[in-house]
Amino acid sequence: MSRSHPPARPTGPAPTPASPRRHPAAPRSARRARTSRSAAALLSGLALLAPALAAGALGGAAPARADNPTVSLNGLRTAWDAAEADLAPAKVSAADFGRRWSTAVDGAVYAQPLVAGSTVIVATATNHVYGVNAADGRILWQRALGTPVASSSACLSPGTGIVSTPVYDKASRTVYLVAKESEGGAHFSVHALDAGSGAERSGWPVTVQGAPVNSPGVPFNPATSAQRAGLLLLDGAVYFGFASDCGIGTYVGTVAGVNTGTRKLTLWSTESGSASQNAGVWMSGGGLVSDGSGRIFVATGNGAGEGSSPLKGPGDRPGGHFAESVVRLGVAADGSLAPRDFFSPTNNREMDHGDVDLGSGAPTALPSGFGTAAHPHLMVQVGKDGRIFLLDRDRLGGMGQGPNGTDGVVGTTGPFKGVWGHPGVWGGDGGYVYLVENYGALRALKYAVNSAGNPQLTSAATSTEGFGYASGSPVVTSNGTATGSALVWVIYSGTGPGGQNGELRVYDALPANGTLKLRRSFALGTVTRFSVPATDGGRVFVGTKDGHLLAFGRSG
Repeated sequence: MSRSHPPARPTGPAPTPASPRRHPAAPRSARRARTSRSAAALLSGLALLAPALAAGALGGAAPARADNPTVSLNGLRTAWDAAEADLAPAKVSAADFGRRWSTAVDGAVYAQPLVAGSTVIVATATNHVYGVNAADGRILWQRALGTPVASSSACLSPGTGIVSTPVYDKASRTVYLVAKESEGGAHFSVHALDAGSGAERSGWPVTVQGAPVNSPGVPFNPATSAQRAGLLLLDGAVYFGFASDCGIGTYVGTVAGVNTGTRKLTLWSTESGSASQNAGVWMSGGGLVSDGSGRIFVATGNGAGEGSSPLKGPGDRPGGHFAESVVRLGVAADGSLAPRDFFSPTNNREMDHGDVDLGSGAPTALPSGFGTAAHPHLMVQVGKDGRIFLLDRDRLGGMGQGPNGTDGVVGTTGPFKGVWGHPGVWGGDGGYVYLVENYGALRALKYAVNSAGNPQLTSAATSTEGFGYASGSPVVTSNGTATGSALVWVIYSGTGPGGQNGELRVYDALPANGTLKLRRSFALGTVTRFSVPATDGGRVFVGTKDGHLLAFGRSG
């Protein structure tokens, strides 16, 4: 992330879509490895979806999940909650569906609320954390952490305390979060709180400090860093990314991980050996992605200087500079991080110069049901220039590795208007991907396999309503994969820069004559940038900039 302000329109001519490459069928051993990895992905990211999908396929009611543990629901970041029979379209249209309660909290809520059983966890930019009763909005516990650091820009005004979405570990009933605190100088602390009481776990917090493994002479600089990307819990460790506070000052992108047992900290820099080449891991609040053990995906923003973006080369031979990239990191036995694969558009330097960074969007891994034998594990990446890249998570594409030096990706759609956020996914009715354009519309992309046997995404519909700058990313609810059960929820930010007159909007997921139908909308007050609602148990939970946690649902 370089600067979070939007360009007026995408710059430059429309890029030529890359011709997708075809690969021979994988050998049996590779297929077994991929099957094993898919199983791991389900355990880490989609295990909660499996019962709902099975129920939906059989035509039965999906069970209540009673947890929403991370931003966009799971490690793949699909934002698809397939266990919400009580958010069926007819029930949302009922006269008694509306705001159930509003609870005042101290500070702006940038983080998505989390649901831990019957408790909603909400964290604020003033470093306050609350446990709230999901049924009636009563505050069960609250905790004030360190004094927040004042923001240097309007991007995270008025302070940069907790502005990323925490992660909830159901096994230990622990909420992990990252707070920027000012005591003794600006620093970041990783906290581990008991979800039932808010008490800090023994041995925590952990201070983020030291030098990245690939930049031993360049220590992490908390003063110029912001931690906005949502946290990831993987293999007993918590991972998170750093960018800047609105591109101000000298900074470099960083990914950090803390082992939850030993509390050992590891750091990796997006710009090896540098403290000033940017390439922040911002992703407009989207979460780090994982599709299985030891695999982490991040997207990076603008670089600074001619050497900050990757040079032409294959993805499995990554260098040390990763501006304008999607990077797959591998986790070693000692917990250290290293790049294993990457994708960067062939015009990455022009993207740097034009402030149309790829990392304004966060990656979303598509679940089982999307993909082909040649490309079974797909990922969607969006960004400021309006292109939608369909990537193979096992072969991201490198830089300039397509025919005649083009992008070596599975497919490219658009360009449309730029995106500050990440897609939501609906796995029923053949598969759809939804995204919110900056000063544009909610757009539905239909998944299909073309005549050449390659996966593709095609624009199928848009909303007639527009969305202001810094509107949020979509969330999809359904009753399994039952046709007609899916809805798309989005937090709308007004046309002004401050998020005034925000709304919670809900759309029918299936297009009708090229249009996504607005089913209902609800007033929210003033909303934060790029905020995402949480769904669980027939309720929708939203945090606001003017210090409230709201719940929507039926009166029963």
